[in-house]
Amino acid sequence: MNTLTEYNKITKNKTVAVILLLMGLLGIAIVIYRIAGYQFEYNEQFTPIDYGRFNVLSYFTIQSNFCACLYFITAALAIFGNARAQKIAFNPVLGAFITLYVFVAGATYNMGFPLHMTQALTFDTFYHAFISCMQMYFHVIMVIATLWLWLFPFKNVKLGAKTIFASGIYPLVYSLFSMVRGALFEPTYYPYPFYNPEWVWSTFMKDKPFSPGGAYGLIAVLLVFGIGVFIAICAVLVLIHNKRIKRG
Repeated sequence: MNTLTEYNKITKNKTVAVILLLMGLLGIAIVIYRIAGYQFEYNEQFTPIDYGRFNVLSYFTIQSNFCACLYFITAALAIFGNARAQKIAFNPVLGAFITLYVFVAGATYNMGFPLHMTQALTFDTFYHAFISCMQMYFHVIMVIATLWLWLFPFKNVKLGAKTIFASGIYPLVYSLFSMVRGALFEPTYYPYPFYNPEWVWSTFMKDKPFSPGGAYGLIAVLLVFGIGVFIAICAVLVLIHNKRIKRG
């Protein structure tokens, strides 16, 4: 293990800083333009109701990627030598969470295509092309970028079990908020179908009479499984990080 220096070579690489800065600024610009240029288009499966331009902020993908963009910008400033940014960006715990959430969002989105749970990409109009490019940027490019960055640790600090288990807190809070919002507020909206008790019931119980208690019981099982997936993936990321810092 490299014990001579606290920080690794990547913290001196200005080229990496420029790339991270541009990627972070582009991601934020995409979110801003998505909100400002919002257009409602009816779709029976994905957008049956106009929930408004700001509803895009309710998606786990947008939240995790927006945070990742801020992280990239902060990391760029840190590499350029900003001491305050270094305290934030060079913290491996934050890096682990950012990488985890962006990866899970991207993996879930891409697995949705064969299950017909992800809307197909289209490029027939400028707006459709923008939306499709946005989806590709946040669900593919940002995923690759965060994973690549994780392979080159900023700081020679090991991560432990606390980081692994703490990684499930945000997904849990997000899930509970999404279910409460969908159940209590009008118009009814669930950012993802697996938070919707009616969808979950019909998917697993088919034609049996709907039971709210049974549906939320199924959701509870799915939630425990989902949080377990987050924790398991985080454990892999921590293992990678700890092995990488051993190599110096």
